[in-house]
Amino acid sequence: MNGLPPVALIAASVLLPLLYPLLAARPGWRGALRAALPLLPLPALVLAMLSATPWTLELPWLMLGSTWMLDELRRSFLLLTALLWSTAGLYAVGYLGSEHLRRFCVFWGLTLAGNLGLVLAGDMVSFYTFFSVMTFAAYGLVVHDGSDRARFAGRVYLVMALLGEMALLAGFLLAAQAVDTLLLADLAAGIGASDDGHLITALLIAGFGVKAGLPLLHFWLPLAHPVAPTPASAVLSGAMIKAGLLGWLLALPIGEAGWGPWGQFLIVMGFVGSLGAALFGMLQRDPKTVLAWSSISQMGLIVVPVGAALAAPGHAPVLLPAIALFALHHGLAKGCLFLAVGLVLPASRILRVLLWLLVALPALSLLGLPFTSGALAKGVMKKALLATPDLPLAEHMPLLLQAATLATLVLVVRYGWMLWLKLEPGGAAACRWWGWILATLCSAVLFWWLPVVR
Repeated sequence: MNGLPPVALIAASVLLPLLYPLLAARPGWRGALRAALPLLPLPALVLAMLSATPWTLELPWLMLGSTWMLDELRRSFLLLTALLWSTAGLYAVGYLGSEHLRRFCVFWGLTLAGNLGLVLAGDMVSFYTFFSVMTFAAYGLVVHDGSDRARFAGRVYLVMALLGEMALLAGFLLAAQAVDTLLLADLAAGIGASDDGHLITALLIAGFGVKAGLPLLHFWLPLAHPVAPTPASAVLSGAMIKAGLLGWLLALPIGEAGWGPWGQFLIVMGFVGSLGAALFGMLQRDPKTVLAWSSISQMGLIVVPVGAALAAPGHAPVLLPAIALFALHHGLAKGCLFLAVGLVLPASRILRVLLWLLVALPALSLLGLPFTSGALAKGVMKKALLATPDLPLAEHMPLLLQAATLATLVLVVRYGWMLWLKLEPGGAAACRWWGWILATLCSAVLFWWLPVVR
């Protein structure tokens, strides 16, 4: 328990959003429900900032004996999750009307609790429980407006979610039997030594791949993100799909020898997703749909170093920090772009120019332009990949990475044009503006001094 923060703070990080839906039981507490949205992730944000050293908390009385922990990898994901959910929550205060407010807040709180809890989980039971809570509670956010389009997207999401959860449960049960422990930290070595190791790996890749938007498992994503309320779209794309990525990093036999074919598979699928999603995204007319395909494309790019870590286990210590850094960059930038879709054009010409300049910041960051978080994140990832000469497709890696950058450019331009056509003059609540502005500042400024990127 070295460096363990106050247990009350750890508990509040998960219990505050988990218990928050109880406020919906009182019809007269609508104002409190709405006002509390940006406050729910703050304990988790404080926890991430205070945890200078890794810590582990044993909870033998919880479920089958739970272990909660925070190391450098989890810390970067906790920072991303807490920052994005908090700014999106502030945005939601000015975005939501009275219609379906209580329903939205109930599913928001449960989804957030699951998202934060899975990051802190150090054992399979806790991780799977929180992952399931997040997955199924998010269904309520997808179908929030009750339209036919939303219900169809919700059905597709639910079917894919059930298939993913079944694969995860089967993978975890087989892994627990092989490893004879419930700790995620022991999973990689146990899978590597198991006779069913390849089956377990396939199940975990598929199960987490549904959430991460892996090609052929991505169908729910371009349907669900556009129909969800704008603040929900931001966290769905910016934070929640990263849960699948974190699951891979914690559960796959990364660092173990003999998994080259699976690594090669993920590298190929990553580039297929990165380049193929751009072809579909450039044909879309809704900016949120363009961003959904962009998320598939960017997640494909993140999958490449995951596959590299499997294929070249000796380079995993260099690749894992690069993956976490890129996930932090992409989550914040993509969240800002989704929030921008729900804005309106101000009356002042100067403010309109400022609006488009602020929209351009995360867009340019996705492209990796100099002096942006994307330049740092992509530079670190590219350096780590090119420093691994024994990778599959190593001789084609520079060209493929350049093609992925071109794919990002196509999608960013398409998004900007569709947003230009969509935004109309009008008025919006101050909280909506401040939520978007703070998210943009987090993406542009905080990234450079947060301890995780040093």
